[in-house]
Amino acid sequence: MKNLIFLILLSLCISSCIETPNSFTHLPPGKWRGILKLTDPDAQKLNTSINETEKVIDYFELPFNFEVTYDDEQMHIDLINGDEKIRVEDIHLGRDKATAMDTILFDFISFDTRMEGFYEENFIEGYWKVPYKGKYSIQFFAKYGEDYRFYKNPTDSYNFEGDWAVTFDFDNPDSAYKAIGEFKQNGSTLNGTFRTETGDYRYLAGDAKGNKMKLSVFDGSHAFLFSGNFKNDTIVGEFRSGSHYKTKWKAHRLNKDDEDFLKDPYDMTGAVTDQAVNFSFPDIDGNMISINDKRFDNKIALINIMGTWCPNCKDEILFLKEIKEEYPQVEIISIAFERYREKDKAIEILKKYQNKMDFDWPIILGGYADKSETSALLPFIDKIYSYPTLITLNKDKTIIEIHTGFNGPATTKYKAFETEFKNKIKSLIN
Repeated sequence: MKNLIFLILLSLCISSCIETPNSFTHLPPGKWRGILKLTDPDAQKLNTSINETEKVIDYFELPFNFEVTYDDEQMHIDLINGDEKIRVEDIHLGRDKATAMDTILFDFISFDTRMEGFYEENFIEGYWKVPYKGKYSIQFFAKYGEDYRFYKNPTDSYNFEGDWAVTFDFDNPDSAYKAIGEFKQNGSTLNGTFRTETGDYRYLAGDAKGNKMKLSVFDGSHAFLFSGNFKNDTIVGEFRSGSHYKTKWKAHRLNKDDEDFLKDPYDMTGAVTDQAVNFSFPDIDGNMISINDKRFDNKIALINIMGTWCPNCKDEILFLKEIKEEYPQVEIISIAFERYREKDKAIEILKKYQNKMDFDWPIILGGYADKSETSALLPFIDKIYSYPTLITLNKDKTIIEIHTGFNGPATTKYKAFETEFKNKIKSLIN
């Protein structure tokens, strides 16, 4: 009954938010610790009383940290994942007319997701919602004044620092895939990422305790939870993504025999022609953009295959902004493949995304985010393995190279890629 009342009140309070000025009396500034519930809500009955809820972390709950800050009475939050802070400024505080309960909404505009809930004193309770997945939502709690990740009282542990050769879904040959785990450890604090052939799992934060390790990330789009046990020179663990997906993984320390453990990102997607490419799509304002437009004549062009829902794509957009700033003569086109079949809805998301990300090159709607559909719409390449994929065109509009995925700033490969790619662009221009 309490759960039913909670759901009704939550729906009412979000739909009837009244904007009110932010002040310290609404949400205290400082460190907060949240928990995303990854289990099926029907599998475990929860006590949703805002004054009584105290939860114990286990493998089915994903912890995350954030900090509330006021600047001239304007509030923002920073999601904290290891070395990364993600600023969230689209925050709405209000009060429900019917119940007089205080409400809050964090809007992750660039990912088309949001966190909705109500708060009282030092506690927030609500749901993280992903509209492009229909009614998909995950319950969350957040408590003020706590800044640990998994363990409040850390103890001695095995040192997981270093590079690990990882196989996910290792007991299923048809779906198994490889990664390199890059871990940094300071005492019991463990940070790092997993670098796969199609991108990375961005900034992970966690802890080590004894022979166990736990890592998590929540950035508005990703909700990842990793756990592992070290035994006999091997880590065996579980990976959970959101409320439904889970798989096993195992790892050994990377050694000289693992030199080619991951494929070269330049060798995965290939060009099917050595002739000039030809394509045209409407941009978000309905104007047709063609690679044969005069603006692309005798220019180096970068074709960014992406989706607004994809954090690795966001990392690549930020990188391309650097390229455009340093080499303004380079032309860029982003072709987006979205998780809405409805064209109007997808265009609406693209407009918000371009405004939020603040780039001025064309972004065009390619279609739905399905790799086979994407490949069919781009007949000059053989197959799309990943969002993002970056195609470099020469001044004669022929394909120079295709880069699959993106190893972003959370990885050890990012700086080298950044230097190498910028040098290539400089050489091509000259």
